[in-house]
Amino acid sequence: MKRYISIFILSILLGLVLLGFLIPLMIGIDSVGEVDTVIGILCIFFGSFIITQLFYIIDLIKKQKS
Repeated sequence: MKRYISIFILSILLGLVLLGFLIPLMIGIDSVGEVDTVIGILCIFFGSFIITQLFYIIDLIKKQKS
């Protein structure tokens, strides 16, 4: 379980770093509003959850085959 929690936290932090630094550099600092930021953070959170669940399912299938 510790592995999946670390994958979840790592993917959230990586997503927030990319959202915080790369998007304003590509689009411009003034054009990113609060609503866009909140929607981006929610997408990162749910995407990280889905990625973590996929890792869990892959490991579960590997255990069943062996």
